[in-house]
Amino acid sequence: MTLSSDGLRLSMEGKLWGFCLTTAILLCGIGCQYNPSEHRCIVLIVNDDTYSGVIRNGKDSPSQINFSGNCTLQKEIQRLCIISTGENTTTSEKCNPGFPNCTFEVRKDDNSYFITLSNVTVNNQELNFWFPLRKNITCIPSQFYQNTTGDQTTPVKPETFCGKDSTYDADACRNKTPDKFILKTTAAGPISCLTCDNPVKKPDINICVPSGQMESSSGVISADLASEAMKNLSSLIELMGNASTAAISMGKVKGFLSRLHKEDPKDINFGFSPDKDMSIVEDKHAMEKYFNRSVRLSKEAYEMALNKSGTFVGVLVFPSMSQDEKKSIVLNGEVFGIEIGAHIANLTDTIDIEYRNVDKVGFNVFCNSWNGKGKLPNWTTDGCQTLESNNSITCQCTHLSFFAILMSPPPKNISASDVASLTYISYVGCGLSMFFLGLALFMQFVISKTKSSQATKILVNLFLAMLFLNLTFLTNETIAAMGSYVACVIIAAVMHYSMLSTFTWFFIEAVHLFLQLKKLNANIKHYMLKVYVVGWVLPALVVIILLGLQKYTFMSIKTDDGKSVNMCWITDIYIHYGVNIGYYAWVFVWTLTIFIIVVRQILFLRKTNAGKGQNDPASKNTLTILGLLFLLGLTWGFAFFSYGPMIIPSYYIFSILNSFQGFFLFLYYYNTNKIVGDDRNSVITNKGSSTCSTNYDDTPVHKK
Repeated sequence: MTLSSDGLRLSMEGKLWGFCLTTAILLCGIGCQYNPSEHRCIVLIVNDDTYSGVIRNGKDSPSQINFSGNCTLQKEIQRLCIISTGENTTTSEKCNPGFPNCTFEVRKDDNSYFITLSNVTVNNQELNFWFPLRKNITCIPSQFYQNTTGDQTTPVKPETFCGKDSTYDADACRNKTPDKFILKTTAAGPISCLTCDNPVKKPDINICVPSGQMESSSGVISADLASEAMKNLSSLIELMGNASTAAISMGKVKGFLSRLHKEDPKDINFGFSPDKDMSIVEDKHAMEKYFNRSVRLSKEAYEMALNKSGTFVGVLVFPSMSQDEKKSIVLNGEVFGIEIGAHIANLTDTIDIEYRNVDKVGFNVFCNSWNGKGKLPNWTTDGCQTLESNNSITCQCTHLSFFAILMSPPPKNISASDVASLTYISYVGCGLSMFFLGLALFMQFVISKTKSSQATKILVNLFLAMLFLNLTFLTNETIAAMGSYVACVIIAAVMHYSMLSTFTWFFIEAVHLFLQLKKLNANIKHYMLKVYVVGWVLPALVVIILLGLQKYTFMSIKTDDGKSVNMCWITDIYIHYGVNIGYYAWVFVWTLTIFIIVVRQILFLRKTNAGKGQNDPASKNTLTILGLLFLLGLTWGFAFFSYGPMIIPSYYIFSILNSFQGFFLFLYYYNTNKIVGDDRNSVITNKGSSTCSTNYDDTPVHKK
């Protein structure tokens, strides 16, 4: 075999240059930057348009010179591999036979290097790449180590960039085996790493099973027979032979069956494409790109199944399953059945069913499950949480069974005109209430010269709570419009605290009135201190807990014209009903009971006085009863009628009465002070008196 003069010249030039480069590199001490105990193969990739190939290949290249010193040990020379690449050329070599995993392919395009590596090379972490420029290699350490030459002076370690997070690219990996990675880098550093292992795993085999009587002539799938099909999935394992996965077909019902392997428990993600193609998907990006529905079996469920002798996981999709008795609407008409060969429940790492690119406009969606018992589904939300994000819906469930997303029309939005009217009424009413509450407090603290009774102190604290409630309500929408999350959380928390405090002071008013009626509190120590703790501290504890749970945020009230009103409040409906509605319902029951007792007492005394010829004016008793309605917060009870045809009228009644509540309480306060001054401790007089008054008597409850 002969060589041309040009070829011989290039070969000799490459070898001569390799000798010079090797000497320069070793003298400059590249090997000093590594601990020989790492046992890494060091590869220098240099740019040379005149030659492509291996210049020096470890111990295959005999040392032309003897070196001495710690930095030039013979083993360091043997670990050094030098590759030269030209533009648009590919070099495929095996460096350093002493390191059998140092096998790679290098291609240079547009000043970028594409290095193809096997997963063994990456996983064993035996390879470092350097990218010095040929013309800049000198024996001046400051030029090389301090990066003054523009060289890459930090080694590229493939294991840092290539691994399970690498993405798949079918075009880049054409004609490459699945065990390959493609590392893209430049002299400035790595850019990305692709994997040639396709994350979309098709089933090994296809199994077709007759649907039998499961599907009716009208195309509806019987729910009870669907439940039987799920229970019988274990019988299909024998049909799989040595295959690990199988696609299942039962007429219109499609599914996927996979064996469980004890040596490798992990999350399993099943992807379902729009054309009903099913695969196991190992990459999030591929799942989002190719599949619009997915089921994730968590590692916890996998391990729990193995501990209970489970051997498989099966997922079936049932289109057009028979409806429940409520004729519920099911998203896409699909029901997912998941079976794992063992009873799985109470998972902390949930089973996730996700739908992407869902058009749910005009509907509320809720994740539901059915235990497979009965002839018709009995859907329940127990054990499943619904998460919505943009156009996706995710069901996170703690057990295995049948799953579906039920859709229901949302409650009819309130009209824009009603919102405008109610807003106007609320703003005017709250403004007047704030003025008169402030006036009452001014009269109490500045004008009044007499010592306040316990009843007056309780009433003043109610005024303070309502004043803050009205103030935060009036400013809430303005702060929400600012868009500041922190400010929104603060105003929502303060308004909630004011509302809970107002409810609590309603309750305290009722308790104090009850104790006065029964004369039970004469010897209670530190009575007012205990009242203050209940009225102000207990609501604060609730708000602090909700702040810790991050329950305060922006919310939107939509109108029928497509617009919305933004405010800051609690968006968690369960917290709202449990904390707000539930707490007020308990207060309402107590205050209503006291109100009935007091009204009976008033009517009884009025009848007694009438028999003695001492009739009180009817207006006086009426004012007392109306005053008690507002004093005990009973007008808030109209919120319980905000359902069905009463919803709009109840909103108006609720807004008028409660927005103007401060004004009405001022009238009550002024009238009672006008008659007997500050002493209001009982609705009835002392024993032996036959006169019914509109205020409390002046008997002190307790003197500190």
